[in-house]
Amino acid sequence: MNLERDCNKSLRPEAGAIARVIEAYRAFGYEVLLGTPDCLPTRLQKDGRIVNASFAISLTDILVFQWIAGISPWQRAFIIGNSFGFSTFVVASLCPGCFVDVIDAEVEGNENRLGSELTYKIAQHHFPGVCLTIGFSPQELAKACRFNDYEFILIDGLHTDQQLVADFRGIRGLRAKNSVVYCHDVGMAKMYKGWSYIRSELTTKEDEAFDLHFTSFGSTMVVSGCPELRRFLKNCCGSLEESLFYFGARHTGFRSAFRMLLRTIQHSILR
Repeated sequence: MNLERDCNKSLRPEAGAIARVIEAYRAFGYEVLLGTPDCLPTRLQKDGRIVNASFAISLTDILVFQWIAGISPWQRAFIIGNSFGFSTFVVASLCPGCFVDVIDAEVEGNENRLGSELTYKIAQHHFPGVCLTIGFSPQELAKACRFNDYEFILIDGLHTDQQLVADFRGIRGLRAKNSVVYCHDVGMAKMYKGWSYIRSELTTKEDEAFDLHFTSFGSTMVVSGCPELRRFLKNCCGSLEESLFYFGARHTGFRSAFRMLLRTIQHSILR
């Protein structure tokens, strides 16, 4: 299947990038279920059954990735945490011709190996710049790196304060002069202590930290260099507050938030 041919050429580049990823999974018999207001995480489905290979980034994360790619595109990207490869291929597709190195420990979801194998297959056929390494961060980062530095880094590994700090410490020296480190799920996983430590202890005067309060899972970002991207983010980012985030959002009310929680659990269990 020629994905470049099959994707509508009239689509804007960012829309065509997402279409290429979805078509790549479809070519192997899988459907990508993008998040909805009832079930925010992106899931993978095959023959009507949800594949238990953990969750993937949401549409709001994809939107931010598109902003970054449009303002400060990357040639080399590094990702901690692969799930079934969706975020990896979105990152690869948004900057055609880029290289993406990713490491995953295969410990989340009882079909995590299936997710890795599917990633290998899709990479081989459609995204040759992607290279997945099975291993633990930060102790095995070196074996997953093909390059000395990266312009885009996504941290989406084990969701604890300690691991977030360890992952950031591990990739700190891998950042290019102009780079972005995107920390996923900080709000949802309540990794506020880890994020606060990163902001106060692991950033320098060349860095600027941003709370992406509008993302579905409360993501955050550290930007080094990239002055145009910084100016843009200052105009649209607010503080990440637990009381204004996801299930606890005050504007939805308790009953609406509780219904959202029940629906997400319902849609997330194996069928």
